[in-house]
Amino acid sequence: ESANPGGGANVIPPNLTGLTLAATRGWGAPRGDTVIDATGKPNGILDQANNTTISGFTVENANLEGILVEPPPSSWPATPTASPVNVTGVTVERNAVTHNDRAYDTTAKNPFLACLSSPTDSDDCGEGIHLLGTSYSRVVGNQVTNNVGGILVSDGGLPAPTNPTSVGPAAHNVIAFNTSSDNAFDCGVTLPSHDPRAVVASGPNAGKPQPQLAGVYDNLVLGNVSTDNGGAGLLDATPYPGTGAYDNTFVRNFVTGNGEGGFQLHSHAPGQDVDGNRVIGNFFGTNNTAGDTDSGDLKTTAIILFSAVIPVKGTDVVGNVIANNAYGIWRTTNVAADGIRGNLFLNNGTDVFSTPPPPPPSTP
Repeated sequence: ESANPGGGANVIPPNLTGLTLAATRGWGAPRGDTVIDATGKPNGILDQANNTTISGFTVENANLEGILVEPPPSSWPATPTASPVNVTGVTVERNAVTHNDRAYDTTAKNPFLACLSSPTDSDDCGEGIHLLGTSYSRVVGNQVTNNVGGILVSDGGLPAPTNPTSVGPAAHNVIAFNTSSDNAFDCGVTLPSHDPRAVVASGPNAGKPQPQLAGVYDNLVLGNVSTDNGGAGLLDATPYPGTGAYDNTFVRNFVTGNGEGGFQLHSHAPGQDVDGNRVIGNFFGTNNTAGDTDSGDLKTTAIILFSAVIPVKGTDVVGNVIANNAYGIWRTTNVAADGIRGNLFLNNGTDVFSTPPPPPPSTP
């Protein structure tokens, strides 16, 4: 089944499993001939069904995400032990996603309150393409430009202005051969865990993953171009206790000119899991041009490995070309260094810079 919607906002409801939403155009016609102008709408395309394909459109001017894949909000878990929900088997391919996230307030003093109309992502409106609570899916060959951020893969919603939102695991996805560039306020490809059920946050099992409930894990980020974005080129992050973004692989990407680290690992709190991430065979030019204020690294840096609290193990940084930075790799010493090997450093001030993690906050 195919469709050519021709404009406005388009919803693929859960009952349309197996639908292909494809641009109908003559052989060789550009994506610009098949435009979804979502002016005044939350999204250009909202997909809530399994085993669907979205292919060949230009999607622009949505208030929030250009393309959003998520389970229906009415199905989201409402308690800490409720079963998660997932969308699976989705392909988002060969689309141009541009000038979305229009509800973003560039003047907001608190960046986490810059997009209050988003139910899950008040910091970035959900970026250009968003897989939320989505697994076993593919985002391939898209051009994602001039949004707040590029491609976002997450398991839930940030706590601002209310409590964190639980949805479900974002796992076993492939993000490949996309261009994510000139997204001025956030990252090129972003893998953050926002669901506090992803990891046991306290007690004797603190830090143990709960992949059956949530987490961003076992995703492959392959062969993308991530350039000139406002945040990191590639990000794996956990903001608060109970979140987990682990066992993800970033391989053969081209990353340069981004405002924060080319690859950035951020763990901000206890009771998290960011173990087992792999950064292999990428090219990193000059990055961190604006500085990463969270880690305190304000010099140009290709790779930032930062943990505020927890020890991090199993991080492989192997076979990358790292060029033209003050720091090739910047790491806090609680991120194990034994997986940093076989990289080619060219014209960096310091190839690998290590610093202790920040001291814990003082108590009265």
